[in-house]
Amino acid sequence: MEDMSACPQLSEALHRQVGEQKAALETLGEVFAQEAKRLCQYEQAQCLRDLRCEVMRRVECIDRMERDAAYRYSDVRLMRGLAAFALGTLRAAVVNSEDPLSVGLRLAKGDLERKQSYGTVLVVIGPGGVPDDVNVISLSRWARESGRSEARIEAALKAKGYRLMTSQDFSRFMEELESRVLGEMVALPVATSSLAQESADGVPEQLLLQQEQQQGSS
Repeated sequence: MEDMSACPQLSEALHRQVGEQKAALETLGEVFAQEAKRLCQYEQAQCLRDLRCEVMRRVECIDRMERDAAYRYSDVRLMRGLAAFALGTLRAAVVNSEDPLSVGLRLAKGDLERKQSYGTVLVVIGPGGVPDDVNVISLSRWARESGRSEARIEAALKAKGYRLMTSQDFSRFMEELESRVLGEMVALPVATSSLAQESADGVPEQLLLQQEQQQGSS
């Protein structure tokens, strides 16, 4: 009988212990969930840092290629100009038509003044957004190979929903995006449409204004 009377008390104690353990597990689950979320944020922030480093490396590489191409073009333009000057001067001297030097200079002028676009390297964020659709392009090379102006190509890309930035603007933009990821304001991947909305909300708007001013002054 004494053992039977202790059963309700034992059951109540067990029930209380189960409740305490359940509450402890729920609290621990919340801690784990918060920690997992924090780790995810830091992983995404690290992804953005790695992407920024890779983009800067590619920008530097393409910049170097553009400088080399510009130097080669300058050498070729000079050689063509000198050749045109020499041939024009010689021809004028042979036929005795007019001042040979004037003829040579006039023929060389076209080659010496001929120009092509070099050195405009931009970071392009495509419809896939960040970090999946980020590329580096030489706008100057596209212009040279297509025979179109840089402004026309840039306008066509923007019309298709691409975001174009200088490497400096992209670096600052990525720093801002990283802060927003760590602040739980945004999560990767970030679509281009979301980036446009962020611009409307004033996040990278200042960067875009700076870019437009730079393009307008150029």
